[in-house]
Amino acid sequence: MSGRGGKGISGYCAQMRRHGSPVNLLLALAVCSMASCGYSLIGTGSFLPDYIQTVAIPTFANTTPRFEVEVRITDAVTREFVSRGDFTMVADAAGANAELTGTITAFDVTPIGLNPDEEATNFLVQIRAQVNFRDLVQNEILYSNNSFYFRQEFEIEADPTALSDLSNVAVDEIAEEFARTVVSSILEGF
Repeated sequence: MSGRGGKGISGYCAQMRRHGSPVNLLLALAVCSMASCGYSLIGTGSFLPDYIQTVAIPTFANTTPRFEVEVRITDAVTREFVSRGDFTMVADAAGANAELTGTITAFDVTPIGLNPDEEATNFLVQIRAQVNFRDLVQNEILYSNNSFYFRQEFEIEADPTALSDLSNVAVDEIAEEFARTVVSSILEGF
């Protein structure tokens, strides 16, 4: 909306204030207040109780044939928790206020794109996991998802014939994205 003598909402509000009528002034205040409805950025808050300061994140279990994916994902989740709040991370629940446990139940890599030599260069990576976040002080589960599903397309730039040996860099990048999704789900109450 644009009014004479200004641009957008602020111009409209300024125009309404100049006319001096109490009705116009109330209308201008209502319109201006709608411009700041209280939206906030996703990813900046936490729905966790304030007393949760120390979080135990033991290494996730891995029921897939993918070697060490649980270590890379656990490390990524731990780093993401640290970056998103003022939490202390420990590997054991003793002395922690909360515990995040997980099991990687599927780690599938499917070729979805080919180069001119008909070698796979784009892949769809799908991860399924069981994720539980427990408040150890109140002994209650704050977040639980037994079918947490994550998928991401990924491009291999080096050796496209190495599907069976998806590079550690690729797994680390996928683990980082997975970790962002998991931690957001826990902290933002999704």
